[in-house]
Amino acid sequence: MNKTWLVAKQEYQRHVFTRRFLFGLLSVPFFMLILIGLIFMIISMNNNTTPLGYIDQSGLLAHPQPAPPVTPPEKSVPLRAFADETAARQALQAGEIQGYYLIPMDYRSSRKLQAVYLKAIKPFPRQYFYNFLEVNMLAGVDASISKRIMAGDEIIARSLDGSRQMSSKNGWFGLFLPIIAALGFMIAMFTAGGYLMNAVVEEKENRTMEVLLTSISPNQFMSGKIIADILIGLTQILAWLVVIIIAIRLASSRFPFLQGIQVSPQLILLCLVILLPTFVMVSALMALIGATVSDAREGQQMTGLISLPVWIPYMLVALIIENPNSPLAMVLSLLPFTSSLTMLIRQGVTILPAWQIALSSIIVVVCAITATWLAGRAFRLGMLRYGKRLRWREIFQRKAGAA
Repeated sequence: MNKTWLVAKQEYQRHVFTRRFLFGLLSVPFFMLILIGLIFMIISMNNNTTPLGYIDQSGLLAHPQPAPPVTPPEKSVPLRAFADETAARQALQAGEIQGYYLIPMDYRSSRKLQAVYLKAIKPFPRQYFYNFLEVNMLAGVDASISKRIMAGDEIIARSLDGSRQMSSKNGWFGLFLPIIAALGFMIAMFTAGGYLMNAVVEEKENRTMEVLLTSISPNQFMSGKIIADILIGLTQILAWLVVIIIAIRLASSRFPFLQGIQVSPQLILLCLVILLPTFVMVSALMALIGATVSDAREGQQMTGLISLPVWIPYMLVALIIENPNSPLAMVLSLLPFTSSLTMLIRQGVTILPAWQIALSSIIVVVCAITATWLAGRAFRLGMLRYGKRLRWREIFQRKAGAA
């Protein structure tokens, strides 16, 4: 057992303390920052703080109340009142305002406005003006009622046992958090699995195995590599979690909806009993591929046989979210290659029965143990076949071990 951990330690240090691993580790936060930057750029394009004019013919804004305060990333817009349309049009042509609204005399009954602009008024300024009108429409209403109307409806969906609830205002994050977690886990899993497969192929090609196997058994050697592969993936996930937590802490002061982020205990349970065994299974299969192919290029081509089934739930994510308890969702939850993603997607929209979690976990654990055994057997049979493939049927033949 000590030799297994020595192999795991050596393999872990061999891959983690390299520029390639550091680049892969930083690439995900880097692309996340780019994505966040693009989102902020799109938001800023929808913001325009140039004054917005209005002409009130209805008398609604004779004594205007200020618009309600905005929450970031929205920005308030200065509002200018004009006595007539001629003055407003001159200001528009001079570039003093981005546009103006004409509020007709019958606005209280018709609820119709006329917008005049040279370039389309951006969404945020337009909504700011609508809120301004709404505040003044409710000027004579009790303050508590007015505030409740301005806040809009909030629909809360609560499970029958009361263990979970989702709000229409911030429930979207609870829906996408499991999907994002699964995506990050899969990226780490296949990245680390790629390291393992390339390492096995490389050691076959440079014949270092001839030296290693004089002091360690093939099963111990392969077990150590799989353990190292899992630790490499967990290192990536831990680093990404630290970055995400710090980013959320820093951004929560500007974006209040981030303060309500909660991680469901069921999500943590699924990560432990399904995602981790899936990690072991995929790592073992990557090692199995490395032991059977003749070179790294061929191994990279064969990884598609593993990766494509894993991503099937993402292709069917709309169907799973729409009906998380359908026969399709239940079948995908029990298949070893699709169970991890399917269960996490379903977890965001429904309460998963305990028996489904247990059965899915048992299936994945059995598959992980089987894949590890097959990887050790394939490694033992193919370790001395330089430049020659090991046929899959040979792995399952009883007398193959004596060949």
